[in-house]
Amino acid sequence: MKKVFSKARGGFTLVEVMLAVGVIAISISAMIGLLASITASLNVTKHRNKAIALVPNVETTLEAESFSKVYRWIQNPAVPYIIYYWDEYQNPDNPDNMSLITMSSELTGNPREVPSQARMSRIYGDVYRVVLSLYKSGLNGTHPYIGSNMEYSGGALPGTYDEYALSYIPIKIDIYAEPRSDITSGVGTKEKNEQRLVYTDIIMKLR
Repeated sequence: MKKVFSKARGGFTLVEVMLAVGVIAISISAMIGLLASITASLNVTKHRNKAIALVPNVETTLEAESFSKVYRWIQNPAVPYIIYYWDEYQNPDNPDNMSLITMSSELTGNPREVPSQARMSRIYGDVYRVVLSLYKSGLNGTHPYIGSNMEYSGGALPGTYDEYALSYIPIKIDIYAEPRSDITSGVGTKEKNEQRLVYTDIIMKLR
């Protein structure tokens, strides 16, 4: 009986190779997109956790100051008070001791000062800009003016704290994560603030 042998097929056609490359490319693109999404989510979580951890530092700063001084800080909602916080290496020249300490612009003696370039080599991670402003909604329905029955209608508080009738000041805390290469000085723009806001809270300063 005569045997018939089929011709062995060798290699892949160009169409098959192109299809395989296309499938691989789509898979890699999907993986890159997924990794980018995971990284962004982790950064948001990291920034939020750090911001939450900073709130007690802010409260300590406010508690250490007199009522009259804090009153001046946030008296006008249009001119908020800025404090910068950052983590700094205690011993940047000692690789065996890389412990971190949280610093703030309050400790440097200038409450509106962005960390200087000389400090940048000591800073780890991002700088956090804390914006303190009058929480106007917290005064709705109140009568903050001594000797007057007029309810609070928004805007700035009375000229001096001696004219202020309430025993507390409601303060809004907005915390922004600032990359060291582009730290916002002062209030910042709406667009940049929307991108960098990581946490908001409300606290009270008592007399």
